[in-house]
Amino acid sequence: MNELINWLQALPPEASLFAFFTALAFALFMAVIPGRADPTRFVNDKFKHAVTFLVLFIMLDLAYPTPGMPWWKPVGLFAFGVFIEFCQKLTGHRNFSIGDIIANFVGIMSYLGLYAVYQGDY
Repeated sequence: MNELINWLQALPPEASLFAFFTALAFALFMAVIPGRADPTRFVNDKFKHAVTFLVLFIMLDLAYPTPGMPWWKPVGLFAFGVFIEFCQKLTGHRNFSIGDIIANFVGIMSYLGLYAVYQGDY
């Protein structure tokens, strides 16, 4: 696991930034397409939200390495999740869901927990 983390941290900053913003755009795209067009529609929706926000947080942390965990990372990612829900409401074929926001929060908190364990802050 440490090898993978070291390899990811050694990527050029531009590659991490590009990957992160591409992932954000893809997450937004997948959130607003009609449900019948979603190739992952057979996977539990809340599970998808939690895993997506866990992965987005990993990518955010790689794109913007900082000492410690600044407040703006989890807050910004949480705000993006709320933004997605408002965008879904505006589509007319998707719905705003508090449950999805909670699942996003679970993914964010999961990363913070893994981060604390990895940093030895538990």
